[in-house]
Amino acid sequence: MSLKSGRSRSSTGTPSILKKNSTLKKRLSELVNASPKVRFQLPHAKKVQTILSEYIQTNDPKQYLSLVCFIRDAELPDKDISDLLVEATECISLLNQDLRLFVEALLSVRWTDRNETVVTEYQSFIVNLLSAHNYHTKIVIDSLVSQFLPGQTRVNGQLSQVITTNYVELHKLINILLKVVPMSKDFLRQSIIKYYPYYNKPLIFQQSYLKNLLSIIRYQPSFRPDILHLIFSKLVIMDVNAPKEIIEQKMEDEDMFPMDDIKSVKTIQTTYTLVDRGELGTSLDTCMDMVLDYILEECNDDQGNLDWSKTKNLYRDLVSVFDKVVLPTYGTHHVQFIMFVLCSLKPALTEAFLNHLWRNVCDLNVPVVLRQAAVSYVASLVARALFVPLSMLKGTLQQMAEWIHSYAAHQDGLDSVNTDVRVHLVFYSVCQSLFYIVAFRHKDLVASRKDVAFLQSLQLGKMVTGRLNPLRVCQPAVVKNFAAVTRQYQLAYCYTVIDHNERNNLPTIHQDGKGARLISDNLLTDFFPFDPYILEQSSRKVQPHYRDYHEEMWSHSSEVDHKENQEDDDFLDNSHEFTSTNARNKFSYGSSPGFKFKA
Repeated sequence: MSLKSGRSRSSTGTPSILKKNSTLKKRLSELVNASPKVRFQLPHAKKVQTILSEYIQTNDPKQYLSLVCFIRDAELPDKDISDLLVEATECISLLNQDLRLFVEALLSVRWTDRNETVVTEYQSFIVNLLSAHNYHTKIVIDSLVSQFLPGQTRVNGQLSQVITTNYVELHKLINILLKVVPMSKDFLRQSIIKYYPYYNKPLIFQQSYLKNLLSIIRYQPSFRPDILHLIFSKLVIMDVNAPKEIIEQKMEDEDMFPMDDIKSVKTIQTTYTLVDRGELGTSLDTCMDMVLDYILEECNDDQGNLDWSKTKNLYRDLVSVFDKVVLPTYGTHHVQFIMFVLCSLKPALTEAFLNHLWRNVCDLNVPVVLRQAAVSYVASLVARALFVPLSMLKGTLQQMAEWIHSYAAHQDGLDSVNTDVRVHLVFYSVCQSLFYIVAFRHKDLVASRKDVAFLQSLQLGKMVTGRLNPLRVCQPAVVKNFAAVTRQYQLAYCYTVIDHNERNNLPTIHQDGKGARLISDNLLTDFFPFDPYILEQSSRKVQPHYRDYHEEMWSHSSEVDHKENQEDDDFLDNSHEFTSTNARNKFSYGSSPGFKFKA
């Protein structure tokens, strides 16, 4: 019996131990998962002013640090925050630099999503604080700007209405500070640069921050040049890191597998982070759409009519930013279309922009690389923009032709000509631009006999047969299309020169500034900045003003005969027996100037 009862006690003892463990786990779980509901109650029931005064007098940090940690770490309800702000406002005079921790603790409180009373009292406290102690201006401005970045409140990756409403109160306070504390302007300029999100941050960060920067421009127009410069700089970084082929691949993947969550390889590993270039293209698309919306809103009045005065002012700011940020950057695909859309608003803007670019081309004080880029912008804009009229097209070609002939005449007057491509880069770039425009828009230039006579007056034959031989260094696609057009309308015969260049096509070997040996193929860059715009969302503002390339095939029987009469080692595969077609050319971006020539 004793043995049996012993078994019984042991069997009942084991469940009791398990029960205790289970209870302990449950209590720990409840403690961890419980949301903190801390009510505001100052240590020892003392008011804020009393604690701060005692800290200043005795230098005893115990209660002071306890108060700071409490404000910073506790989840305070609206009523307690309101009481705290009222007490803090009563002792504004005490909040010198020695109480910086207390001020920082108050700044850490999220106030924009609180009730109206808290928002009003917080704004009043900040204004009173900086009016009395402007040395807190920097940390206050940094705190406000840091809230441009969203917290946890989001709806499917988009800005929620709650966040947008909160930003209104945030900007109301910033606007007041800019008026009350003049030094806050400099700190705001520094802060918006400091907190701008890294280019590979998720879309919600880019969208939120850009929205807030554009909001600042609306109530503080004096900030516009600086903010536009910052925005363009960041968009350029996004643009060059999101190549067109990656964006196109992402679009194709989404079309083929719309329900799959399989990511194709579109990432690159940098020194510090992994960048998803496909998602980067989506962020760029959204940001471009927001900037274009701002431009259209800024240039139009409430009735949707163009406000010419505001448009001119915006044009001046954008041209300045374009010269400093976009023009010197090679390989951008989309950011420059901001100028494209702006120019589409009125012909006077287009003419002003073309003249501005041409002045850069002709200015000997401008670096050669920028002169090259400027003439590429001229050619690409004239070729692609539907809003460029025939008169402007002819005027641009006339300017280019006169410059080319003047430059060539000066070289012909010399006893010897340096044929190094690097010496005449601007000349060759202007020639390539003219050839590109003629090939791209030849239909507009041969509509009547008067137009053909204008083309003849450009003396294209003299250009291609000059001593500098521009066909030798221009992009092959440009050369072949230009040769086909000029032969068709008997403006010049380029094939003899092309054959000669192919026979004498040797690479050039030279040394750079550090003594390294470089091999050059002696070809100009193929950068034409207004090649097709492929971002889906923002393209709706670009496409109505954009000219797509429609390939036109030519019959070159005489050229084929000419080739066949040459020796075998001079023969190139140039079968140009094509029929006429108007199908849209789907060309390779980045590797062609906007069209291709079948060979």
